[in-house]
Amino acid sequence: MKNTVIRPAVLLLAATAALTACESPLNLEGVKASESAAIRRDDMFQAAASSDQALLVVGNHGLVLRSVDAGTTWSRQELPGWPSLIDIVACPNGQFAALATEGQVLVSADDGQTWKANQIQTEESPQGITCDPQNRLWVVGSFSTIIVSGDGGQNWEDHSIGDDTILTTIQFIDAEHAMIFGEYGFSVYTADGGQTWTPGTPLPDEFYPQDAWFRDLQTGWVAGLAGQILHTADGGQTWALQNTGTLAPIYSLAGIGNDVYAAGGEGTLLKLEGDGWRRVDHGQPVRLFLRVVHAAGADRVLIGGAAGALHAVPRS
Repeated sequence: MKNTVIRPAVLLLAATAALTACESPLNLEGVKASESAAIRRDDMFQAAASSDQALLVVGNHGLVLRSVDAGTTWSRQELPGWPSLIDIVACPNGQFAALATEGQVLVSADDGQTWKANQIQTEESPQGITCDPQNRLWVVGSFSTIIVSGDGGQNWEDHSIGDDTILTTIQFIDAEHAMIFGEYGFSVYTADGGQTWTPGTPLPDEFYPQDAWFRDLQTGWVAGLAGQILHTADGGQTWALQNTGTLAPIYSLAGIGNDVYAAGGEGTLLKLEGDGWRRVDHGQPVRLFLRVVHAAGADRVLIGGAAGALHAVPRS
């Protein structure tokens, strides 16, 4: 009988045909749905702000989410150049301003639908932004940077105080008074609308504030690492450590109605009760950290952070 030689190329073609016959058609519907979703698994949300018309959230890769129904539904946009957005503020005149680590302030005059980018006139790294009652934008950052713009970020005036300190947070309590906090417990304040800035009483134990929020001129809180929140009742002259029941870092503070909330690592959401803090069971599967805590309408709190975590949960 004649021997038959089967060549390798013939075997390969036969195997390929067999696999092709058994293989199901590739289904890309899930991928397409993920790409069209407003919120995605790799989103990292950093901050939120709201006006009477819209609620905005900013994050990595130039991400801006916009809601006109208090966080029930969202529309998504990614700004050109994918700036890393770390903070956002709503001004009294209705404009929004977002801060990017690349040294930009992006301003929207139409409730977050379109944005204009302006370069910050400093080489230092920006850390936080706010808007005062006169609609001026203030930015703080490394090397004790304090700068202000009265024209929506086109031009900047320098009020830096020349100290090698990273300033992390700024808040105007009223038209004349504002507080700034930074590393090593550094604090600085103004009582004349930002014309002059004066070093204040340092926070105890070189406390490194991640965020600060003052209810009025006397009453305020600063949040930091290892679950620490300090409280003052005398305008920052003295501070007391409050019990939080957690060692997770606390990144954000917010006054929502008459309540004060804090958010941080391990999906932690806290609410102030008396002289201590109670952990809120928000019921959401947040595996990593929360940085966003903001009002979502009259009866919900917006929380957000890493891995696409963004939820409007009931106030409790």
